[in-house]
Amino acid sequence: MALYSDEAINQALALVKEIESQSDRGAAIIGAAWVEEELQAAIESAMTSDKLAADRLFRKSGPLSSFSAKIDLARLLGILSTRVATDLHIIRKVRNEFAHSVLDHNSSTLSFSTSCISDRCLAMHVIKHEQLSNPRTAFVRACAILNSEFFTYKLICERTEDRLQIRAHIEDSPG
Repeated sequence: MALYSDEAINQALALVKEIESQSDRGAAIIGAAWVEEELQAAIESAMTSDKLAADRLFRKSGPLSSFSAKIDLARLLGILSTRVATDLHIIRKVRNEFAHSVLDHNSSTLSFSTSCISDRCLAMHVIKHEQLSNPRTAFVRACAILNSEFFTYKLICERTEDRLQIRAHIEDSPG
């Protein structure tokens, strides 16, 4: 069962409001950036406090500067389940598609309706239980859920020494 603070809910609502006002490209880039930022904060909350070492690791040229490296580290630290890590890599790939391409392979403008992007968004585990059919909605919803989970993880880590793991909703269901 997930715990949500008012602050996490308000942050998620602000994220969704900002993303909804954007083009598909903007929604993908901003949504992924907010998730990556909160993932980094969750990782830092699980680490021993050493600002100098953290700055070296997470700076632009540091070994943990990429979204991919942060996802993999969080998985290795046991912060994320395999399914959530897979969803984060989907968010990263969707962001990269929009950030590095203007057109799809058919010379059409890239959008959440583009087949490879749509398929990825609708395949994410954290929103699977919601049975969404709109890929943009699925992407935004996944970003909001993961952002809130990382924010809450960070709050809990500040209050306890217990190791936690963020899991996809379907992993908590029987069967």
